[in-house]
Amino acid sequence: MTRFYDDQVLREIESRIGILDVVGETVHLTRKGNRYWGICPFHEEKTGSFCVTPEKNMFYCFGCHAGGDLFTFVMKRDNLDFKEAVSLLATRSGVEIKPLSPESRYQKDKQKQVIEVNQIASKYFMQALTSPHGEKALDYLLKRGITIETIRNFQIGYAPPAWNSLEEFLLSKACPQQAVKFSGLIKRSEQYDRYYDLFRDRIIFPIHNVQGDIVGFGGRVLDNSLPKYLNTPETEIFSKRKNLFGLYQAKDFIRQQNQLLLVEGYMDCIKLYQAGIHNSVASLGTALTVEQARLMKRYTEEVILLFDGDEAGQREALRAIQIMCAEGLKVWVVSLPGGKDPDEYLDLYGKEEFLRYIQNSKSDHIEFKINRYIDMEKELNLETSSRIIQAIKADIVQLPGEIEKDHYTRLLARRLNVGEYIIRQELKKERNTYKEGINKHKSEIIRDNIGYGNYSLEEKILVSMLKNQENFEQIRKNIGLEFFQNQDFKELINNYAGYLDAGEGGEQALNRMVQTRETGQTLTRVLFLLDDEDAVLNSIEIQNFIRRVEMKRAEHRYNKVMEQLDWLGEQGDFYSLLKFILDIETCLNHTRKGVIQ
Repeated sequence: MTRFYDDQVLREIESRIGILDVVGETVHLTRKGNRYWGICPFHEEKTGSFCVTPEKNMFYCFGCHAGGDLFTFVMKRDNLDFKEAVSLLATRSGVEIKPLSPESRYQKDKQKQVIEVNQIASKYFMQALTSPHGEKALDYLLKRGITIETIRNFQIGYAPPAWNSLEEFLLSKACPQQAVKFSGLIKRSEQYDRYYDLFRDRIIFPIHNVQGDIVGFGGRVLDNSLPKYLNTPETEIFSKRKNLFGLYQAKDFIRQQNQLLLVEGYMDCIKLYQAGIHNSVASLGTALTVEQARLMKRYTEEVILLFDGDEAGQREALRAIQIMCAEGLKVWVVSLPGGKDPDEYLDLYGKEEFLRYIQNSKSDHIEFKINRYIDMEKELNLETSSRIIQAIKADIVQLPGEIEKDHYTRLLARRLNVGEYIIRQELKKERNTYKEGINKHKSEIIRDNIGYGNYSLEEKILVSMLKNQENFEQIRKNIGLEFFQNQDFKELINNYAGYLDAGEGGEQALNRMVQTRETGQTLTRVLFLLDDEDAVLNSIEIQNFIRRVEMKRAEHRYNKVMEQLDWLGEQGDFYSLLKFILDIETCLNHTRKGVIQ
């Protein structure tokens, strides 16, 4: 198939349209844990074996084995080819498709080079932190309660005060000069017509995308100078509005808990993670964006918002609530007492008290809005009460349950000291202009307990190798990678090995394979199985499997030897027979070792 699009087009479409929205137009989905289940639209069945994982933007049917991503689903559902599916979804999401020209290929190569530059720069910053130049920065982090282990986990570094030490280092590592410029790590001085390092005398926080690539950096001063924080400028691979700090480290924990804590600062996020509260992310110091809300929705249904209690923080909280609720997220708001940051509160009271306070003090978004709007008014009179009702009524009408609607109707009436019937009349007017529930073409998504799984031994071996690199290396070292009977499995594991050997991490290797659409539905099924403990073998089962393969191979060699013995009995000479005896002794030794080990 001739490609007519840039890879960035696909990523942009996926960031704007969730697979749940598209599948929900056709399939009634029920949530279990981090997955959604329903009756497959592609074959007749009574028990739902069709599964969607939103954070991967993928679907798979364990009955008919149809699977793939957002584009694959639309292709199968609407009987379209890939180009038509991309065009349809691009139109729906408002993404412009640009032809894949030589310039587009050049842009893709440029992006890859910038990621490599960022990786090298991160190592430079980390080395600088532990050098004599970074002593004050390391001391600052340790005094803030950041441990060495956390520094390593988040790859925190330091940018020395010299004007172009990073530039010289990158060029000494053979980084292309153009790629260094494109990374945003150096900046041109118009006055002196030369480049200088963007980050100087700052603590450096690498910013990862969800695949684990370092796409940008944030730098914090060590004193009270301004700006306090400085981020990499917008580049080919980095946009503040499309990323969340800490999401790469937190995403698995967010999925498990189906809850995300959103804070404002890097240090807050890092300290929460260090304290064992692993489901926290930060908004990169910018006002929350629609793209960030959609990114959160891929991993959770519920967000706890921890913003500053000052006027600016409260205003931003209101704005963030509107954005997240519009994307279908359940939002809670917490204001820590005394204007303290999460970082400060943790240091004073510890993890358990922090979690207890959040649990007891969080208010849902409607209650927060009511309190906020009332606090904003100097007095409650007819005009101000009417204004507050108008601001709140849409939120109440859009609630899914009548009990919830009744609760907030009574709460609003009580807080404003007006009759409930007045509130209900206003809600009735609002209801007439609002289509309750979700879009008429979509199916509601509810929680339930549906499961599906029937895995072959080869699948379990493959999943165990992809889930745990120790398993992968142990199996490859002992029996190689050619033992799979399933050719798709064999191709998949060899592709995976190629990425590992090229220096990719395990998760990055899988992401690359998804991006390049290698091994199609096989990879889709395997990605779903990675989250299922029933599909993963333990270390004893892995050892037993290796022994069985070795035994089978020894048995095969033995049978070959016996065939040769029959031949020698008829046609062999003395020397051939002697060589055969030595060969069979070696074979038997291998077999005995296989039994004993």
